[in-house]
Amino acid sequence: MSPTNFADIVLINGKIVTINQKESVEEALAIKKNKIIRVGKINKIEKLVGEDTKVIDLKGKTVLPGFIDTHVHALGAGKLKLQEENEVDIKYANSINEVLELLRKKIDQISKDEWVIGWGYMWSRFKEKRAPTSKELDEISPNNPVLLKFSAYGSANSYALRIAGINKDSKPEYGEVELDPQTNQPTGILKGGAAIRLVSKHIPQIEISSIDAIRNACIQWSKWGITTIHQAGSIPEEVNAFMSLREKQELPVRIRLYVNNIAPNMDTLDHLLALGFKRGFGDNKIKLCGVKFALDSMGTMGTAATYLPCTGNPDNLGILLMDSETLKEYILKAHKAGLQTATHSIGDRAIDINLNAIEYALKEYPMSDHRHRIEHCTYCEKKQLDRIKKLGVHPAESNYVWNFGDAYKYQFGEERSKWLFPFKSFKEYGIIASSNSDYGGGPWHGNPIQGIYSLVTRKTEGGDIIGINQAISVIDAIKCYTINGAYASFDEENIGSLEEGKFADLIILSDDILTLDYEKIKNIQIITTIMDGKIVHQQ
Repeated sequence: MSPTNFADIVLINGKIVTINQKESVEEALAIKKNKIIRVGKINKIEKLVGEDTKVIDLKGKTVLPGFIDTHVHALGAGKLKLQEENEVDIKYANSINEVLELLRKKIDQISKDEWVIGWGYMWSRFKEKRAPTSKELDEISPNNPVLLKFSAYGSANSYALRIAGINKDSKPEYGEVELDPQTNQPTGILKGGAAIRLVSKHIPQIEISSIDAIRNACIQWSKWGITTIHQAGSIPEEVNAFMSLREKQELPVRIRLYVNNIAPNMDTLDHLLALGFKRGFGDNKIKLCGVKFALDSMGTMGTAATYLPCTGNPDNLGILLMDSETLKEYILKAHKAGLQTATHSIGDRAIDINLNAIEYALKEYPMSDHRHRIEHCTYCEKKQLDRIKKLGVHPAESNYVWNFGDAYKYQFGEERSKWLFPFKSFKEYGIIASSNSDYGGGPWHGNPIQGIYSLVTRKTEGGDIIGINQAISVIDAIKCYTINGAYASFDEENIGSLEEGKFADLIILSDDILTLDYEKIKNIQIITTIMDGKIVHQQ
């Protein structure tokens, strides 16, 4: 055999879980440059071993396609470590008093007038089942501005409110500055991202460059076996950082861009249209896919747009960040231009509004394979499932079962929880759904192994079980993080399974995920990550 026909890397004596249509498991695999050139029996693969071939003896270990996370926030992910070092970690606090005590310890260590940020704040964990008010925060911090924040929900003390100029007449672009019904003055509770930004824009930024932050995130993704990310809501500094890392040959993941068209960047779509960009612009390393919109708020805080109130907000039906006609206009414009849309929709009411807009676009401009996406797509009942299937929509389903399952179960109740993160129903309806972490946008875990564990067991971080009727098999959970993720961005011909001609994106596991006891799945380690034919992580 000519030396040019020998493989660069060969993996033998293993369990190659191909995730092909037959779900076959093979013994060996060969890589040439950045492609898989053969998968099959050892005796066939060994013929491709030459003098310079790197041979990896798996010794029975399992190989999977590289994981695909279909919804992350790279800049936020890369800042998490610094955030934990500089802010007050309150994500596991169980009461308002515990939060106040953690904040007090920080205040004792800093100077007067310095900001105090509580990170991971989730009041649905607290035994009081409510958010702390500015009055309570003032008792421990009259001389330091305080903001507790988690994604699109926050609480601020009076000092922080004064800095932001917030009063009873303050009106954020969406959401609300909550007012005390007795005094008609702000309570300190901020609902919606625009409301939080009234305060957070005054906070000094964490000192780290965009390139360093995203490099940090990429290193972590490689350790978790993630070889492709879908960047939800890309902004220029992130795109520039991706490009810089690529030029330095330091980009160990593929990037799929869904650019930000969310306040305060509501003109991005028009810029893309003016320049004539369509889905697929770029290459297999960095590629434009579509546009990210945001429709409702947070399920954990009871502010997702639903038809029935959530437990924590019994007097309203959640927050809508834009009206239905505006969303229709945006989705139609993107659809006609050949761009995917990816719209944050958590509650059933939001999902229906999203589907209405997609249906309108398809009537105006029919297209057989558009794959418009519902981001998070958390609470779906039969009505929404029927429509998702009929319209050919892709649920980019955020797997919050582990991180936030306890909060969701509290907000939606036992009965409605049967339709939260409905992965089993997606399969039964013939809907291809991917799974993702939303890492960097809120959740503090982004490990797909942990995600697979929770899809199979439906266990939460707090030890409860949410919607056991929606549990799926291990192989189906793996598909949600591999071939289904590839489908989400029209990449299924190139990545997502281990087949000849596809890019060599794969991972070697410490244990056999297909036969391991379910409870042990979460302890599996990624020994090696290979992306584009190169080893990018070695344990």
